[in-house]
Amino acid sequence: MSSNPFLGTWQLRSGEFGEHGQPVTPYDMSRLQSRKVISQQGFSFLTLQDGKFYSAASGSYRFDEADYVETPAMTTWPVPEGQQYTFRYEFIDGLWHNKRTENGVQVEHEIWEKVAD
Repeated sequence: MSSNPFLGTWQLRSGEFGEHGQPVTPYDMSRLQSRKVISQQGFSFLTLQDGKFYSAASGSYRFDEADYVETPAMTTWPVPEGQQYTFRYEFIDGLWHNKRTENGVQVEHEIWEKVAD
């Protein structure tokens, strides 16, 4: 892929998440805010819940025609060294949709909107 469609600042619009055998549940977007900044060198994100700090991470990423892969270097939760998160992605009407599965089961689906280049 010759250009990088991920560069810029992204605002989380909606999502759902579940892990460790728990059902996938929608994010409560009335309580949650998240921004992700992606540069040529890496990514970082910050999430607030009820206006207070909730989580953050930064690290490197790579992508191809189907997958966007983050390798966190610093996080506010325990992550094994070298852990990668692989998302299937697509852009629909200017929105970035990504889905992550574990053992063939969808555990995460997020929709991001670019708010700055």
